[in-house]
Amino acid sequence: MDKLWRIRNLLNNNLMQVYRFCLLFIIPILLHTSCGSKEEKDSRPLSKKAGGKLVIAEVVKPLSLFPHKLTRIEEALICNQVYEPLIRLNAKTLNLIPALAEKWEVSQDGKHIKFYLKKGARFQDDPCFPSGKGREITTADVKYTFEKLCYDNPNNYHFYTICNDRIVGAKEFNEAMQNYKEGDKKPEIKGLKIIDDYTFTIDLLYPNYDSFLQLLATPIAVIIPREGYEQYGEKLNFGAGPYRIDNSLSNESQLVLIKNPHYYAVDQDGFALPYIDTLVIKYFENTEDAIVAFLNHQVDVVNDIPNNAAKKVVENHINSFQKVPPEYIIDVTSQMFVQYILINTHMPPFDKVKVRRAINYALDKNKIIEKAFNGQALPGIYGITPPAFKNYDISQLKGYNTNISLAQKLLADAGYPNGKGFPTVTIYTNKGFSKTQVAINEMQRQLKENLNINVVFESLPLDIKFRLEQKNKGHFFRQGWVADFPSPENFLNIFYGKHISLDTSKVYYPNTQRYINPIYDELFEKGRDAVNKDTAYQYFMKAEQVLLDDAPLIVLWYEASYRLYNNKVKDLYMNPMRYYDLRVSYMEKK
Repeated sequence: MDKLWRIRNLLNNNLMQVYRFCLLFIIPILLHTSCGSKEEKDSRPLSKKAGGKLVIAEVVKPLSLFPHKLTRIEEALICNQVYEPLIRLNAKTLNLIPALAEKWEVSQDGKHIKFYLKKGARFQDDPCFPSGKGREITTADVKYTFEKLCYDNPNNYHFYTICNDRIVGAKEFNEAMQNYKEGDKKPEIKGLKIIDDYTFTIDLLYPNYDSFLQLLATPIAVIIPREGYEQYGEKLNFGAGPYRIDNSLSNESQLVLIKNPHYYAVDQDGFALPYIDTLVIKYFENTEDAIVAFLNHQVDVVNDIPNNAAKKVVENHINSFQKVPPEYIIDVTSQMFVQYILINTHMPPFDKVKVRRAINYALDKNKIIEKAFNGQALPGIYGITPPAFKNYDISQLKGYNTNISLAQKLLADAGYPNGKGFPTVTIYTNKGFSKTQVAINEMQRQLKENLNINVVFESLPLDIKFRLEQKNKGHFFRQGWVADFPSPENFLNIFYGKHISLDTSKVYYPNTQRYINPIYDELFEKGRDAVNKDTAYQYFMKAEQVLLDDAPLIVLWYEASYRLYNNKVKDLYMNPMRYYDLRVSYMEKK
């Protein structure tokens, strides 16, 4: 058995300790809406599953619900319900499934894709439309959306994610748009061709169609209405999705979504999707408060629970787990998820690679995860990519095992013997995640003990932390990344810097720290643009080793996700990307 599978087995064995605990005691367990608050009656054929309300607890509020400015998985959760992409993911298998594009055809060379839109799909009702009625979606909306995505501007964080170096003519279109003035002839994207109202093609620069299709399944690439964007700009918060936001019921503590009665999709029996009438995203200061609300029957689902908290819930509420059927369920799965610390390579003394390597060698990741997770995670001794991709063997990477003597030597060689003259280091993190703060406390202790470096940390609201990152104001920033699509490319893209400048007035995402390394960029591009997965993985592995040697980050851990939910919630599929398809979930009727 190769090393990758041994790593996975190690993680799974650790996770099984929680399963064994549960099984020991829980034998019976199956281990602007713009339309206001007045809800239209759904005249479509309804399943017996239809109806009910689902309440999900979150500890992070969205910074934006405009698709081109998404930066957080919590924002993606909402946008996946409000907007509609060309392609979706099957939440159970993570395979691509049709959405607004009912089918697509890829040419033999992998560089030409023909899409066929579903007829009759329409945008949600909104005052921006004549008579307030949402109209049918056509290829004109696809063209408009891609013109917005392929224009690099402050309202679009994802030009380099979706368009540049992928779609033929996207770069030239952007350059022309930078000088475009009202009245001029509008530039065209050469690689986007409209055939008729329901058919269009996209030409790719390279035969990497698989990752491009995966990107189209993210909420970044949802189709938006011209009328909506022209009226609301980045405040746009409606599309063609299964739910729409109810502003009359939403406030600082919750976001309420109600079923879109004109949504096009149906289940295999022809009944209307989604099944659930109302979704509520309820916001809490921390996970502990969310768990209390769950136990008081105020919420139905709590994500991202620390394993020690999950264990305590089972111990203290064993009767709820022992019922037949059980009242509560705890799910656990390994994730395409990594926790890490971004190092600001543009701020002394971290502009010296020896300092960055010293910090990495001085940390005992096993002790960190023992403190934060009781050992129920895999230490980040490899790279930024988690052990979640078959044939991408992260154990082949030379990362950072603990080596305190080498760390001390590197720090001395950099001009700071025994930490003398080294400035106090600040780690910024966002509020609401107690396990992260426990981990940072342990980092703080180790760096003081092993290198005589003083570390302080500050928990900030997400928007303030994000602004500090963009302004390059801070030494360290704690980050987590969950895959947008299932490939190492998605993790390595965080550090792609070919188009990055040091102009702090401009927002760059996901490379918020403006890491720039031409060797890394070249290898990443070769992997991104490769003809097949094997070749791509070879280049990605080389790029990741360059990244580790340069050490612009501290990989902390690869973790599993614990989710607590009420058993009345059905078909809420869990997957390594924490991708929810709430169209197919339903509430069991008692």
